[in-house]
Amino acid sequence: MMRALSVIFLFSAVLPTPVLAKMLTASEVSNEMLNKTIVTRQFGMTVTMRYRPGGVVSAKAMLGSVKGTWRPQGNKICSTFPSGPAKGTSCVSFTRVGPKQYVSSEGVRFRIVD
Repeated sequence: MMRALSVIFLFSAVLPTPVLAKMLTASEVSNEMLNKTIVTRQFGMTVTMRYRPGGVVSAKAMLGSVKGTWRPQGNKICSTFPSGPAKGTSCVSFTRVGPKQYVSSEGVRFRIVD
């Protein structure tokens, strides 16, 4: 029994430690995501997004592309699209779950590719 516990302890000591999930502030979102290519899967397809300075956000998918606006609101980012599947305004917070990997408060997982 003692030998088994020792093996378990030694094995667990060499495992990588998990990245702790951390909700980002609006400032951190801007620092980590502004002018970066963001890739996710929405509505059954790959969607590429880019938040730009001046409050412009763009989204591209197989069916086309759309530009909208974004603005910080507390620790959330509010995006408004005039058309498409995400038409309207949505305000979400972001949590870092790994290096360049995030999940929104709506449960959407995405990554930064550049």
